[in-house]
Amino acid sequence: MLLATVPLLWGFNFISLKVLKQDFTVIGLLSGRYVVMVFALFVTLYLFERDMSIRREHLRYFLGFAFVTVVVYQVCFAAGVFYTLAAEAALLISTAPIWAMLINAALGWERLSLRQGIGTLLGFAGIAAVILGGLEAQAVPEHHEFGLIIMVASGILWAGYAVFSKPLLRHYSPLKVTTYLHFIGAFALIPLGARDALAVNWAGLSPITWVCFFHFSLLAGVYCFVVWYRGVATIGSSRTVLFQYCVPIVATVAAYFLLREVPTAIQVLGIAVTLVGLQLAVPRRRSTREQAVAGLAGE
Repeated sequence: MLLATVPLLWGFNFISLKVLKQDFTVIGLLSGRYVVMVFALFVTLYLFERDMSIRREHLRYFLGFAFVTVVVYQVCFAAGVFYTLAAEAALLISTAPIWAMLINAALGWERLSLRQGIGTLLGFAGIAAVILGGLEAQAVPEHHEFGLIIMVASGILWAGYAVFSKPLLRHYSPLKVTTYLHFIGAFALIPLGARDALAVNWAGLSPITWVCFFHFSLLAGVYCFVVWYRGVATIGSSRTVLFQYCVPIVATVAAYFLLREVPTAIQVLGIAVTLVGLQLAVPRRRSTREQAVAGLAGE
């Protein structure tokens, strides 16, 4: 039952970012978010595990990994959502399992099966349909083409999080890895956007903007991570990952009713084709920790 709330909250995350765009810049929003989010993650880690330590020899890997998968990824993700339709953003970021599979294959860590190859081709066909359909959509955000490119890059970075976290996951839980990566990333993101964040009239923000800010920071940023991690541990990765496929559907429906974003027929078809491709491409059995991090890496 708790897992059923995750695609709802992650789906509405794209709506929240559209609302927050009216009052925040990308870096200003991330600066404010990480002040709240990192504190909440450390409290969560303490409540669940008590042990807060990491080994000194792993610090260098944490530093480099956090720069790419937190600092670069978070800026790309937020900017991509700002400049694309909500349905497009949700679908493109959800293609991370396909990119992870291709990265593993390129490194020689995994071999592609025929089923996965077909799923990959379907996935890319669906992505192409979503992008091409978006170019014909009405009332698209400014810098739309740039946003589409950035969201594709975000999907690749999210995949890299899952793939290259393997060395850390041999020593730490997904929750601890996520907490420390975001903590390290906060040292760059908070100062980077501090000027823009301080320029925001926080006292004058509307109630709906405050709801969206805390949704982006705490619900989508902390609660969903913890529930996803507990779901993988409780019911297994293969059943938990099925909930991820609902995120683009929730985002599309919510954007239609709340933002009046109307996807084109080609985009609707592309979303359906991509979801089928994802189902075929994702390996049937994955390790618990790898799947947990794939879920924890996102929004």
